[in-house]
Amino acid sequence: MGTLFLCRRFRHRRLGAAAVEAAVVLPVLLYLMLGLWEVGRLVWVRTILDNSVREGARIAAGGTYAGQPVTVAIVQQQVKDYLTAVGFPAAAVNGATVTLANLSSNAWTDPSDASPNDRFRVTVNIPSGAANSSLQFSPIQTITGTTSITVSVDWLSANDSLVTVDAQLPY
Repeated sequence: MGTLFLCRRFRHRRLGAAAVEAAVVLPVLLYLMLGLWEVGRLVWVRTILDNSVREGARIAAGGTYAGQPVTVAIVQQQVKDYLTAVGFPAAAVNGATVTLANLSSNAWTDPSDASPNDRFRVTVNIPSGAANSSLQFSPIQTITGTTSITVSVDWLSANDSLVTVDAQLPY
């Protein structure tokens, strides 16, 4: 009977120790889970930005889109439309800066004027502030430490606008 009494007393002391251990471990575990969640969200955001920039570059490479010559404004709108379609917050889409840079030796401003195989770069930047904050999931803003996100892709023009075909037969 004496040992049964000692076991019960020991069990009550152990229950208190479990509560203290949980109080110590739970905040650390919660912080790690939020960090993992935020890193996963950041990977998802980067993947979406990569795809949106590739979509803009694909449109630019063709030289024409929907029967119109492709301009920088069309490429910018395509990237933003892609971001909107996948569910990016409006603050991130409206705050995004999309640029198209000519990397070739040929002088052109709009992709429709590019020569075949001219290199160009499409870049999207989500700046710090409201645009970047709208992409974060966790209430703790400093888990990943990112303040802005920039994604670029280099592409080659597939524009064949320099090829002309004479419609008249030589006879």
